[in-house]
Amino acid sequence: MWRKRSRSQILVFAFAILVAGGTRAAGGADLTREFQDAYRSNCAFGTAHAAALRQYQVLFVPGYLSNVDPAHFADQLAWLASIGVQRDKVAVRPGQSIAINAPIIAAAIRESAKPVILITHSKGSVDALEALRAEPSLQAKVKGWLSLQGAFFGSPVADLLVNGSLLDPAVATTILGLFGGTKESAQGLTTGASLAYYRNHSAAIGMLLRDVPAIAFASTLDGAPDAHTKTLLEIPLRLMWFAGIRSDGLVPIDAAVLPGMDFVKVSGIDHIAPVMPALQRFDRVQMTKALLLALRAPFIGLPRDAGCDYRRQKSAK
Repeated sequence: MWRKRSRSQILVFAFAILVAGGTRAAGGADLTREFQDAYRSNCAFGTAHAAALRQYQVLFVPGYLSNVDPAHFADQLAWLASIGVQRDKVAVRPGQSIAINAPIIAAAIRESAKPVILITHSKGSVDALEALRAEPSLQAKVKGWLSLQGAFFGSPVADLLVNGSLLDPAVATTILGLFGGTKESAQGLTTGASLAYYRNHSAAIGMLLRDVPAIAFASTLDGAPDAHTKTLLEIPLRLMWFAGIRSDGLVPIDAAVLPGMDFVKVSGIDHIAPVMPALQRFDRVQMTKALLLALRAPFIGLPRDAGCDYRRQKSAK
């Protein structure tokens, strides 16, 4: 399905992400265990958490998969509606550049009557990062940020799409649709452009992450390329697997975490499942609850087992 690549091309392909990886050595706290414990618990998120969350407006920022299915973030939006939390999906334009989408996100934060919690996905995380970096005054209003598989350090798949030399045109066109539909939107997600952006703004990004509580959720689909991957992203997944890069099918796992950013890393989840129905079974609402609990910022003052208050009261009788 794709043109045969030489060994030297594979090495260059892998080296691009390894160079970027060297810049990302300093990480934040690993919250994977806290996330997994909360994800498996039936009582981790309780009525006290729901009441606390109603003090905020949750803004969802979709990425380059939002043009594929209008159900993007639908499960999370329905859950928040059921517990009375103000929520909105920011009307970004997935086919457009970061420079166009960042002001749209900034305006949504600015116009919110409540403190904001951001939940962003893929390119939406990159758009949100630029919105907060470009307008530092907005950072005080953002009380929490969950970045789902953010393409902070780009994707080698974007490199291939922009370069155009290693992919069959029909395959490139198919994958390009997942990146928003234009080469312009993919250009900002190349590993080179993403690394240059970080190097140019690393100090400002570091300050942002000190002021805004944030968690990066990153995932991989591991396994041999001939195994059943259970994903619609099999082609880009294989492209990166052959280059020795662990990814969720579009974003390498290490590219989804900014230096100094707390993170959760899990396996077996592709780039689609956290935001819309996929070939894998995955509870998007439970994921969101668990990430919010790991973030902690919206629930300061509540004990970690506040969600189990009902059980404790019942056992005390």
